[in-house]
Amino acid sequence: MPGGGAGAGPVPAPRPERIRVLVVEDAEPVRRSLVEMLEMEPDFHVVGEAADGEAAAAMAADLRPHVILMDINLPRLDGLAAAERILRQLDTRIVMVSVENGPEYFRRAMQAGACDFLVKPFSPDALAEAVRRAVPPAGEPALVTPQGGRGRLITVFSAKGGVGKSTLAVNLAVALAKRPDRRTVLVDLDLELGSAAMLLGIRPRATLADLCRREGALDPQAVAPALHPVSGFRLSLLPAPLFPHEAAEIEGEGRRDPARNYTAEVLEALRSTHDFVVVDTAANYRDSNLTAFDMSDLLVVVTTSDIPAVANTAKCLDLLIQKLEYPEEKVRVVLNLHEPSGLTPDEVAHGLNFPVAHVLPRDPVAVQAANAGVPFCARRTRSPLGDAVEGLAEKLAPSVLGAPVRPAGRRLSLLGLF
Repeated sequence: MPGGGAGAGPVPAPRPERIRVLVVEDAEPVRRSLVEMLEMEPDFHVVGEAADGEAAAAMAADLRPHVILMDINLPRLDGLAAAERILRQLDTRIVMVSVENGPEYFRRAMQAGACDFLVKPFSPDALAEAVRRAVPPAGEPALVTPQGGRGRLITVFSAKGGVGKSTLAVNLAVALAKRPDRRTVLVDLDLELGSAAMLLGIRPRATLADLCRREGALDPQAVAPALHPVSGFRLSLLPAPLFPHEAAEIEGEGRRDPARNYTAEVLEALRSTHDFVVVDTAANYRDSNLTAFDMSDLLVVVTTSDIPAVANTAKCLDLLIQKLEYPEEKVRVVLNLHEPSGLTPDEVAHGLNFPVAHVLPRDPVAVQAANAGVPFCARRTRSPLGDAVEGLAEKLAPSVLGAPVRPAGRRLSLLGLF
């Protein structure tokens, strides 16, 4: 789990010289194994062991550990109930442990106030990392502030489906994540049919919907546990809900608090801890998308070189620029899946009466990557499409583009739809 720990409790004090850990596990061999792993680390001090939730609550009050490693399935009082009781009384951090890896267990751990969640079996390194993450070092914030203090938010949108928008968003995020010392997060805001997790080969254990079920503000500490790391890159994913009906808990009547804008809270939290926030969206103009539009530094509008797609994109640009009054400098049109048999980039630009900022070729590598669950920009083998997406990333960030030059002349008559 990337970034700092999270939970409903207060932000902990800076890390002491040695982290005091209480181990709560009912199976004695497993408990001994956990203690041995912790004692291998010179900055950890195991202050106690408990075999059930009642004993854990009593020992926590007496020993005042910095971190409690808590199994969920415990006799007398289970780990979730014990965590809630302890956090009502103490300023400590709880790392929940379980053999279960389902979203429901993760959700319940978050609701109980856990700051992290480890699935058995795990390595000594994973355990040590989780404990240290729970208590930040002295002088170091729990979550890293991006360079410049606020991350760049790039929203990828299309006026219709089937134009390769999600594939572009995923690979753009991977391309940005290759920048050294920069942290990137991809947010799948296609609330009903999000596919970013599938394209990244990730099986989500927590989603945006889980965050919206929490009590309290969705600050960086609260959002961090729902982020899924992408192996090999400084990239994380916040997945879309697992089921379409869960979208209502984010922007519909099913919201826990109808007065709150959960999308805005999450995006603001992420841009405070990441250098780049890439948002994939659905092809609609609902509240979550409009929130992302408003908050974005750049809006990447994806189209293809066929007349229906260009017609819809023209309507989209009219809405964004004329109705919503976004500055033209905020919008970039990307021509995707381009092939010689379609409209040329110049014809598309004239049809839109707006410049095409970048062209991406149709390339079979996109389908191969989607089927494999590995983005083509993550592969060592270069491809024309991968190079083109890398080029788009260079245009969007961190270099600053000048104002787009609107093509002269009227929209082409051959696009009679305009």
